[in-house]
Amino acid sequence: MRKLALSMRVSEASNYFEMRNSLAFEYVELFEKLGFIVIPIPNNSKYVTENIEELNVDGIVLTGGNNVNPMLYNGKDELESVYEQRDETENKLVNIAIKNNIPLLGICRGFHYINIHFGGSIYHNVKDHVKKYHLLISKNKSLNNTSTNSYHNQAILKNNLSKDFEIIASTEDNVIEAFHHKKYKILGIQWHPERQDTKEDKELIVNFFNK
Repeated sequence: MRKLALSMRVSEASNYFEMRNSLAFEYVELFEKLGFIVIPIPNNSKYVTENIEELNVDGIVLTGGNNVNPMLYNGKDELESVYEQRDETENKLVNIAIKNNIPLLGICRGFHYINIHFGGSIYHNVKDHVKKYHLLISKNKSLNNTSTNSYHNQAILKNNLSKDFEIIASTEDNVIEAFHHKKYKILGIQWHPERQDTKEDKELIVNFFNK
């Protein structure tokens, strides 16, 4: 079976201070349903690179949750749920993917981080994109006019997008929903496929990792 390495979010215990690596059940369920073995990558490991190379993974996924540190893109906003350990881990994962030609998928926060890694930025406090559904506008026939979920306060608009990416899909209010790298096998999507069970999402993910 093919193996996917997944980044994990950082969370804290509610009644006492303890930082934790966590991964929503839905990610495991989605990727196992699609025939992948899921390998979580903790944020506090010193051996991220060694783990990926030793495990010989077929793909890497940067998952959702947490915010990317605005200092990485010269942002002025002060955000909660920012953890340098996660930013550093995902920086390593992107570099490993490029170096070893491993397909890289970014979901929501992962979508944001990948854009920032390549010199892009983020638009803050986007309106009407939390607990909503939007229709996609895309030249990709399988994505065009499909409904996707939305759970984000930050977004990527055209002027935020790194020049290294091409837009695959957007919304009517010009929020970018998907992009791909012009050179490397990197795909970013704003929505959460693990929170919806659609044929289009399954085909998009399987085709991306299997090509």
